[in-house]
Amino acid sequence: MEKNIKYDYWWAGMERYFPARLKMPVMEAGSSKRLYEMDKEELINIEGISTNYAESIVEKRKRWDIDAEYEKLLSMGIDFIPFYDERYPKRLINTPGHPFAVFSMGKLPGDDKHSVAIIGARNCSEYGRMQAQHFGTELAGYGVNVISGMAYGIDGVAQEAALKVSDRVYGILGCGVNICYPAANRRLYELLKEKGGLLSEYGIYTKPRSCLFPPRNRIISALAQVVLVVEAREMSGTMITVDMALEQGKEVAVVPGRVSDPLSTGCNKLIKQGAAAVTCAEDVMYMLDELFENNKKKSEKIRIKMETDEKKVYSNLEPYARSIGEISDLTGLDIRRTICALVELGIKGVAKETGKGYYVRIMECEPV
Repeated sequence: MEKNIKYDYWWAGMERYFPARLKMPVMEAGSSKRLYEMDKEELINIEGISTNYAESIVEKRKRWDIDAEYEKLLSMGIDFIPFYDERYPKRLINTPGHPFAVFSMGKLPGDDKHSVAIIGARNCSEYGRMQAQHFGTELAGYGVNVISGMAYGIDGVAQEAALKVSDRVYGILGCGVNICYPAANRRLYELLKEKGGLLSEYGIYTKPRSCLFPPRNRIISALAQVVLVVEAREMSGTMITVDMALEQGKEVAVVPGRVSDPLSTGCNKLIKQGAAAVTCAEDVMYMLDELFENNKKKSEKIRIKMETDEKKVYSNLEPYARSIGEISDLTGLDIRRTICALVELGIKGVAKETGKGYYVRIMECEPV
C-alpha cells in the first residue's frame, strides 16, 4: 500500500478533532486516494461524510500539496503509521475504535514486552509523587513499557523516574507529536523523543485543546495491559481513562490512599468496586504474569476449513480494503471464482465487504 501512503497522510494529517472516524470513509471508498479524487457530490455519498464535511474536504484539499506535505513530515523526523502498517502497535489495532493512523517520534512500544500505564492527578500530593516515582522506577527496572500522557503531576513524575533506568517509556499526546504540551514539561518531552517515544493520533497541525484529551486517553489504556492509578479524585480525567480501560477489558490496579484525602477518593472507590490494590511493583508484575499465562492459552489461532480458492483469496486479504479486481489479479483466479471465494469467506466470518466491491480481512485464523 506504499502508493497510498501520501494520500493516507493527507486524510489523517489535516487538523481534525475526530480522527477515530477517519477509517470508515476510507474503507467505504476503497482507499484514501479515491477519496482525494472524488468531487463534492461523490464524497456526500460516502457513509460518514456530511455535506459540510464534504465541503471542508474539498476546500482543504486545494491547500494541501500531497508531495510537499509528506516530505515536510519526514524532514521533521516524524513517522506516519497507518493502521495496516506492520509497525502499527498490535495492542492498539486490537482495540475497537483504534485510530486510522498514528504519528510517532522516537520508538514505538514493543508488543513483546509487558506494558503498564501509570496515571493520576495533575495536582498530586507529595505522597502521590513519591508513589509515582517508586512505581515508575521499579516497573521500568523490570523491563516494562511505561505508558502515560506526559501531563503534570503523576504522569510526568512516573515517566521521568522511569527514564532514569529504562528507554521503554512512552508519552501519548493530545496534540501533534511536534508540539510539547504542557510547555513546562519540555525536558521530559525531549527525553522521551531522544530515549523513549512519543505517539499521537493527531496530525502536526493539531494544537492542544481540552476536547482532544479524553479520546487520547483511550490510546493510553489500549497500549497497556494494566492501568495503574496512583492518585485520583472521584471526578477526574484519570477516572475517564479508567472507564475506557474497563471497556477495553484491561486490568486496573490502584495505589491505596488515606480515606480522608480528597486526592484518594477515586482510588479508594475503585478498590471498593473490585480493582486490585497494589503496594509495590511486585504486585503489578504478578498481575502481568497472570495475564501472560491467560493470553498464552488464548493465542492459538482458530482453525477454519477452506477450499483451495478460499485459501488463495484469504491469504491476499488485508485489514485495508482491496477491490475484487485487485484480489483476482493477485490470486490468478478469474472474477467469478474470486467472488465465490469471497462469499464463502464472508459466511465463515473471516472477510467482509466494506462496500462497492471492496473486501477486508476481519479475523485471523489458520486455514486448513
